[in-house]
Amino acid sequence: MQIRIVCPESCAYEGEAAFVALPSTDGEFGILPRHASEICTIDRGYIRVCDKQMGTVDHTFAVDGGYAQVADDVVIVLAERACDLATVDADKLKADIQGFEEKLGNLSEDDARCAYLYNEIAWCKLMLAQ
Repeated sequence: MQIRIVCPESCAYEGEAAFVALPSTDGEFGILPRHASEICTIDRGYIRVCDKQMGTVDHTFAVDGGYAQVADDVVIVLAERACDLATVDADKLKADIQGFEEKLGNLSEDDARCAYLYNEIAWCKLMLAQ
């Protein structure tokens, strides 16, 4: 089966898969070849892709919500943003978190920019958690 993870600016991943695990808003679910057609919403979490066989995770992607469609042995994920965890620079993410927290310290509690900064901190921590 094929999987594509597409973000607004780019295609984060495209390839063959023997098994895919998605973090849907109804809970994580797995997809094998010949899965029934389905459309679901994706929650913030991890997409795990097994290239050759189920149980051997070859790629893990952090995703920040979106939608997934399964049809005709093709899984298409439309994600707000996605990151291959193999490419994560932990030191940079920790520095980013520190910078966001410093900016939060300079804002009042009711400043609209707080929500953005909290979201960025959560995204960085998601990429560090794996």
